[in-house]
Parts: sequence; structure tokens; C-alpha cells
Amino acid sequence: MTATVSFSQEVRNVTSEVKDGMVTIHYSISGKFYQIFNISIYVSRDGGNNFIGPLKEVTGDVGQNIKRGNKTVTWDVIKEMPLVEEILIFDVRAEITGNKPKSSFFIQYVANPTTYVGLRAGTLGIVGFYGEFRGNLNSFKSAKYTYKGGQVDYNEPGYYIFSDQKCHAAFSVLAGITYQPARNFFLYLGAGYGKDDYLIGFDTYNYEGDVKTGSEYAKYDGYCNSGVEVDLGMMLRIKWFLMSAGATALNFNSFNFTVGVGAAF
Repeated sequence: MTATVSFSQEVRNVTSEVKDGMVTIHYSISGKFYQIFNISIYVSRDGGNNFIGPLKEVTGDVGQNIKRGNKTVTWDVIKEMPLVEEILIFDVRAEITGNKPKSSFFIQYVANPTTYVGLRAGTLGIVGFYGEFRGNLNSFKSAKYTYKGGQVDYNEPGYYIFSDQKCHAAFSVLAGITYQPARNFFLYLGAGYGKDDYLIGFDTYNYEGDVKTGSEYAKYDGYCNSGVEVDLGMMLRIKWFLMSAGATALNFNSFNFTVGVGAAF
């Protein structure tokens, strides 16, 4: 008894061997990471003109729920088809039974050193979408003055004295897409608007009695940045738990690392 092999489009690298009345067939199956196959084996005893099957006395990587990769099937030929000496031709057939995974909703807490309070939410799938907001406790703090060359452009009656108050008034609003190149692994890319103003605090006084009249902030010229922000990185899903790591570029002048943790449903 000898064996040769034919195979379907998804099956590659097929070899077979006969030993002690058993036929072992090795094959590899290609496809997308999310595809599931039903593998069946057929045999021809007349040089490939007619095939019978699927074979029943087979074990190993055959039947339902077979994923891509290198596989092995063993056929008990004597038990199913007693014969003396024939040339057998095998046909390994692969039928796709599971295709694209369903999309799932996700939500994450995201942060970086400047915008340390954030939320990212969207969908995961082969292609998904997300929206993101990051900020800090001073996100919407504004300043009508500018600090430059050691001075504040303060033209009000009275004078000012620098305080020890300093902060970043920063936030980012973005939207983007997610892409799934492998099982439980995702990439994301987004763009939007970002602002990062470095503010210096000062107290104001009048000249009559040196009475404090208020507290203000000034933008530190040369250390403020706003405009287009790009967000990119990767996500790893472990059951429902979702973690991410990536980077942001604000006007391609300032860069930051971003991390996130959350859940996918």
C-alpha cells in the first residue's frame, strides 16, 4: 500500500507515510487568525478519478474547530477499508466554518504624565473605532498674560510678585480606528486636537498699602503647544481585561507615552 496526496486551496505542505497498517498525513493549513475550519479526508483507489469519504476511522487534526497551523491526521486503514496492496490518493479538504470575529465594545482609563485623567471608548474587531479624551485638573485653566524674557506683560495698575504656583493646562480630544492583526492583539491610530500650556502663577498688588488684589497665571512663552495631536499604540486583550501602551505627538514638537487599562465586552 502506498499513498499520495491532493489537497484544497487552504492546505499546504502535505506529506504521508504508511507504517504498521496506519497512514499518517501531515499538512499545514493557511488562513486568517480568526478562521475556523472543518477538515475532512477523502481517498481514491482508482488513481484520483473518484474519491470516497469522508474517512471515519481518523484521529488527530480532523473534523470541526480546526485552526490554522501544522496538523497531523492518523487513519486506521485496516479497520475502515481492508485491502492488500493498492495506491491510495488522499484529498485533504478544508471548509471555512467560522469567519470574522464579532465586534466588541471596550472602555479604558488612559493617562500620560501630563494628561493623567482620561477615557478611551470604542469598538474592537477586525476594524473598529474609538474616541478619547485626556486631561488634568487644570485642563481648562486659561491665562491672559504671557511670561517672556523673565517678565510678564502685565500692564495693569499696581505690580506683581511671582508665586510658587506652576502647572500644565493640558487636554486632548481624539478619534481614531482600531485594527486586529492577530488574536487578542490590536493596533490603534487616532488624531485630534491637543493643548499643553505651561503656566506660571503670580500675585497682583496695588501701590496703596501694598494690598494683594488677586492671583493670575501667565503662559510661559516657548513652553506652550497646541494643535494637531496624533495618537498611536497597541492593545492586548486577556479575556475581558484590556491593556494598552502607545505614544502621542503634539504638533510633532512634543511627545509623550500613554498607558491604559480597561475592559472589553
